Amino acid sequence: MTSRVPHFVPVDRRGSLRSSSCDSTPRSTPCSTPWSTPWTRALCGLALASFALACNRSAQNAAEESFSSAKKREPARVLVEPLVRREMVRRLETTTRVESESHVQVFPRASGVVVELLVEEGQSVAAGQLLAKLDSRDAQLRLQDAQAALADARANRPKLDLATREAQARIDGMKRAAEQAERDHERNLAISKGGPDSPGLISSKDLDASQLALDRARADLATALLAHERAKVEQQNGEHAVSRAEVTVSRAELDLSFTEVVAPVVGVVAQRSINLGDTVSAAAPAFTLTDLSRLRAVFYRPQRELELFASALGPEGAAIVYGEAASARAELSLVASAEALPGKSFAGRIERVAPTIDAASGNFRVTARLDGVAQEGGARLLPGMLVRLEIVTERRPDALVAPKRALKREGDRSTLQIVDGGIARSIEVSEGFSDDNWVEVQPRGDAQLTAGQLVVVVGNRDLEDGAEVVATDATGAVLQAPVSDAK
Repeated sequence: MTSRVPHFVPVDRRGSLRSSSCDSTPRSTPCSTPWSTPWTRALCGLALASFALACNRSAQNAAEESFSSAKKREPARVLVEPLVRREMVRRLETTTRVESESHVQVFPRASGVVVELLVEEGQSVAAGQLLAKLDSRDAQLRLQDAQAALADARANRPKLDLATREAQARIDGMKRAAEQAERDHERNLAISKGGPDSPGLISSKDLDASQLALDRARADLATALLAHERAKVEQQNGEHAVSRAEVTVSRAELDLSFTEVVAPVVGVVAQRSINLGDTVSAAAPAFTLTDLSRLRAVFYRPQRELELFASALGPEGAAIVYGEAASARAELSLVASAEALPGKSFAGRIERVAPTIDAASGNFRVTARLDGVAQEGGARLLPGMLVRLEIVTERRPDALVAPKRALKREGDRSTLQIVDGGIARSIEVSEGFSDDNWVEVQPRGDAQLTAGQLVVVVGNRDLEDGAEVVATDATGAVLQAPVSDAK
């Protein structure tokens, strides 16, 4: 059994298909392929020559077009802005909440039922102004009882004074009686002694009676003296009773005053926590007062910034300066803004810095004073508002700055594309202070930068050093162009 060899299907001169394989039956002449004919070989050679010629012409046309395009390529158009000198500052930003310097919770001093409310939330009050009243009937009765006791104590004064004077009068009488008894006894004693020739004129019995009378008079005098001392003690006790009664009256008056809830400081009623008819006590606040004219912000900074704040608040060598002296010398400036008040800014100043570091967080406490009214006018800060603080810690009034988008960063390397005579030059720079739109730049090495030089802000990403450019401003006006283009 013979095999068949596949090959291309040829076409004969008449356009009919020929067999794609040799017949397996024996023939007198050998089987031949169509590529073996002279006509077919000539046709294939002609096709190859035509293809080579076409490829040569295409390559020549592409080269001519590339040369023509390179010849017609124009310098890149870039947007430029000048370097300028302006003040640049170093800022620290943080967020905190506004506090009132005077934020007071007012507690009732007595327990009782609220019978009258005199203020509402948002109302301004003065120090000592009445805010609410409690039921005072029981306190008034206690005061009246104390006042009655005081009246009794005062009424007892004349009685005690009279007893003292009576005791003194008895003393005087007893003294005279004792003196008289003593004189009588001495006289009886003298006449009781007789001489050698005459007997005594008074008997021993009478002499003993005069001695007894003298002893009795002396005893009565001693009793009168004791009575006088007793009267004086009672008089002093009466004075003490009056003092105690006066103290009781004062305490009762104080208890009665506690039934009135008053404002201890000037401020605004931020919260009223009691209602009419409530039974209140000293355990829960009745009102919360806040002073809207004295606002502050307390925030914390890492300890590495302590020297920065301390040096700004005080002279060289001083540690921390407090109070008005610190505010007068402070170089730090502060501006607050609140999300609740868009477009409004509030001036502030650093008032004091804590001299200690919190061991747990490693931060120190800073207190800033805030102006309650916006610099633009109209809006007011309120205690509890969330604010963003921008603190200027250093100023450079004459810094050379470039637009931020002109800066090209590659790793730790920062460059600017300077346009001079239509040629872009790359200059490596060091960055300084920056804000939203500008960055302070200083050239590295021997390069120099001056205010007014044009830097590429748009089109500098793929721009090569030394490339020709057409520098335009934001309006499209050409500021610089290559010399060939200018001609």
